[in-house]
Amino acid sequence: MRIVYLGSGTFSVPALEALLASRHEVVGVLTQPARPAGRRGKLTETAVARACAEAGRDATACEDINTPDVVAQVRGLSPDAICVADFGQMIGQDILDCARHGGVNLHGSVLPALRGAAPVNWALIRGQERTGVTTLQVVKKMDAGAVYQTSETEIGPEETAEELKARLAAMGAELLCETLGLIEGGWAEPREQDASRVTFARRLKKADGVLDFSGDAEGVHNRIRGVWPWPGGQAVLETAGRAMPVTIAASRVEAGEATGEPGTLDDALCVATGSGRLRIVRIRPAGKRLMEWADFVNGYHPKAGDRFAGARKA
Repeated sequence: MRIVYLGSGTFSVPALEALLASRHEVVGVLTQPARPAGRRGKLTETAVARACAEAGRDATACEDINTPDVVAQVRGLSPDAICVADFGQMIGQDILDCARHGGVNLHGSVLPALRGAAPVNWALIRGQERTGVTTLQVVKKMDAGAVYQTSETEIGPEETAEELKARLAAMGAELLCETLGLIEGGWAEPREQDASRVTFARRLKKADGVLDFSGDAEGVHNRIRGVWPWPGGQAVLETAGRAMPVTIAASRVEAGEATGEPGTLDDALCVATGSGRLRIVRIRPAGKRLMEWADFVNGYHPKAGDRFAGARKA
């Protein structure tokens, strides 16, 4: 089939690469424009734009997929299907009407659970033990189209959003190619979603990374892994008479009862929570590199009684 691919983020790269290596013909790739990124605001292309450059392919950056000139461009490519993954824009009916089979979306959850922009993050934050990927029809309402196929997986107890997203992206690439084969052969049987089971996964805000150690250890741990690498688990370590902003990148729940107020380091340098204790695994002091907790201890010398407080919410 002739495919027009719409994608921007890292989640969409494996699917694009799989389509480029498949028997299908990718006749066009559209992505978000380059945006300022990082502390210095350097203009940065999307992950899909970079992947296309590495593959010797062109990617068209568009601010609005639904403008008449972009619709005309897509229509001129005569696609059989429009594949969408981690694109970042709502797709109007005029674009979908350009393709014989309309739009096929790859989503990072088992729908109807976790519709929205950040399904991988919220699956972890909410402590889910399983998730997966879904291919579905693109319709006007976000992630509400009829489902073609799903593929499920268990979530590792210490898996971060960064790790899980990469794993789901690989699963999704395989599933998307399989779904296109079903559509091409006339065997696809899309089924409507159960509206009674819908949940949502809104886009993360910086404030979602602020850690509250008064909750239970499992909940704090899930928050930390669910917000890595952005916005990261934000806290302030009060030690040696100073307040040090840090980002906690990885943790694990430690056996035993918490001693001291929530956020306080105990004799084993575990963090007390409202219920249970947490072992920090990796941490990044503000403006410094990411490091293992043992290296941080050797360099900054936190001690029992020092305290982590949640960073100020933005």
